[in-house]
Amino acid sequence: MDRLTRHADLLALSGGDPWVRWALPDPLPGEVWLHQGVALVQRTGHRPGFWVAPLRAGMPAVDEPDRMAAALVALRDGEHLGRLGSRSVSVPQEHAAVAHRVLDLGDGGDWEWMWTTTLPDVDARERDVIPLDDGRDAVELEEFTRANNPRVWTEVGTGRVHRWVGLRDESGQLIAIGGAELEATGIPHLAGIVTAVERRGAGLARVVSAALTRWALEAHGVCTLGMFSDNDAARRLYAGLGYRTARAWHSRMLAPRG
Repeated sequence: MDRLTRHADLLALSGGDPWVRWALPDPLPGEVWLHQGVALVQRTGHRPGFWVAPLRAGMPAVDEPDRMAAALVALRDGEHLGRLGSRSVSVPQEHAAVAHRVLDLGDGGDWEWMWTTTLPDVDARERDVIPLDDGRDAVELEEFTRANNPRVWTEVGTGRVHRWVGLRDESGQLIAIGGAELEATGIPHLAGIVTAVERRGAGLARVVSAALTRWALEAHGVCTLGMFSDNDAARRLYAGLGYRTARAWHSRMLAPRG
């Protein structure tokens, strides 16, 4: 395997991949290795591990599964996982079976990293969107999220969400919320989009998502998000706002050795 140290080299080899451009910071925070056109990117933070990402610029698609398998074997046998304290691996969903053959993988999820640089159409209801505060409104945000979202993922009250917005009904009760975290690059990343169960189907998630996307694009020129792959309603929503999938990940925890 060859070591890459410059973000510009990784971006060039990826053909300008949006995920490389806007999710991976410059300078690169960890180790990046290249094996037969597949990048092995160290993931730091609270789920340390590796992103395993084929760099498709100029590479033949027909042999990608074999190159993926070779890269995963090199990752496993090179002892990088243990040396760097890795606990997780993310591979493209189309190569999930290869990853499970090479590595001992446990629980996880399938999700997609999406991005847009296109301003969404204006919804008149955006004028009703109000700012919320991650500290002052933490209890209300947490209770609303847990009551209306079966898969709570976003952290509330920790400062991880950089910006919160919401909609209230005539009585002042929250009926939809949305937040924006920041990628390691500083780019806004939508998170915590939740609509009250009894108000679903009215397009409220689109309103808060559009407002956050507009804010992100006006400030940074791009906005990103992560979406569970089995959420077809969210897929339609985000596609309608101009988002496209750059990477569809199969993320799994590594089974403990021994």
